[in-house]
Amino acid sequence: MSTAADTHREIPFNYTSADDRLLVLQLLGERVWEQLEALRGRRVTGRSARLLQRVFGEVFIHRRNPFLFQELVYSLARRRRFFGNLAKDLAVVEQGAGEPLVHEVLSATRALVADLERRTARAPAERQRILAALGPVVGRENVLFDPFTLVSHATDATDWRLHLPVAVAMPTAEAQVAPLLAAIGSLGLSAIPRGAGTGLTGGAVPLRPDCVVVNTEKLNRILAVEERDFPAAGARASVMRLEAGVITERAMEEAARRGLVFATDPTSSWACTIGGNVAENAGGKMAVLWGTCIDNLVSWSMAMPSGATWTVRRTGHRLRKILPGDEVAWQVEDAGGRPVRTISLRGSEIRRNGLWKDITNKALGGLPGVQKEGTDGVITSAEFVLYRQYESTATLCLEFFGPDMEEASEVVLALSGAFPAAGAGQEALQALEHFDDEYV
Repeated sequence: MSTAADTHREIPFNYTSADDRLLVLQLLGERVWEQLEALRGRRVTGRSARLLQRVFGEVFIHRRNPFLFQELVYSLARRRRFFGNLAKDLAVVEQGAGEPLVHEVLSATRALVADLERRTARAPAERQRILAALGPVVGRENVLFDPFTLVSHATDATDWRLHLPVAVAMPTAEAQVAPLLAAIGSLGLSAIPRGAGTGLTGGAVPLRPDCVVVNTEKLNRILAVEERDFPAAGARASVMRLEAGVITERAMEEAARRGLVFATDPTSSWACTIGGNVAENAGGKMAVLWGTCIDNLVSWSMAMPSGATWTVRRTGHRLRKILPGDEVAWQVEDAGGRPVRTISLRGSEIRRNGLWKDITNKALGGLPGVQKEGTDGVITSAEFVLYRQYESTATLCLEFFGPDMEEASEVVLALSGAFPAAGAGQEALQALEHFDDEYV
């Protein structure tokens, strides 16, 4: 746990919210930070400390900024000058080192610098190796290493930036994703799936070096809208089949054009993608009536790290939100349609009573894809139930004054109780949204 004494900000080139402790932990680990803290009280002129901090800052910014890293990769003169200057600074620190603790910190710092030098020197060959493996799968033009692409794929809406990806791969067909994951794994690299990067959980953020971001934005086709029978509900309903990179708002607009409702409507619907909705089990204001993504999914396909493709199908869909007392089941199938396993859950296992989304239960009984934030595979396409639009709707805006939400909470509960059920021909509470001062 950090204390007030830990919040030093002496390392240069740090334009992030992280203090020196967090940067040193990321670069060198806990032990070096403890050694630096022990040395802090023994400074005389502070010259050696400033030189060390400058080295830390130079390594940090060149690892974080792909434009600066690119200069080191493709300019031998710049690389020699850069690492030569760092070596001179560390030599000055060594000359003034009067105790073993300084030499331990120097040894760790030299290893850090040597690692960056190795990475820059081998980057061209490493990129050729990645291109040779991934290019035949998605096309060489869809394997990207340029600084603009790398920096734009280093974070999502959280703005957490821990490591740059080594490459970005952009499949153009659903069938490419599974072999792409297998190829990435064969290189000893990790894959990070990404849709639009609007997530707020860090699901699209590379948490370690040597990651390839798999960007699904080119999988952007709405494949079909068709009528199907749902025996468990005793009714027919429309189903939309679409690829993972389709923007949610586009799916909503296509449904509305047919007099239908695409009910998964997160606030970021103008930008977020279908694959991200499934991976995050996205909700939205209409979750009040129709639930979150898991309630409206009929099936989804996903590419697994092994190179296999799975399809998960909901059995016995009731064309409504899952209730705590419901029994819900899914069949997992491989690419040949052979059963992999069946998953059964009670509604109360999917979400806590009254919450409608339990973000603490990531496992969901081993249900692949949903609410896993991209950690078990890459969503490639999905099918959603569409609902008939109500003939008329009305919007009510209520304004509350005061320092707390108690009164507003009581009104929300009363409104919910006024619409206990929704069925054909019945009035329903379709959506709720809360706007506080910051949101407005």
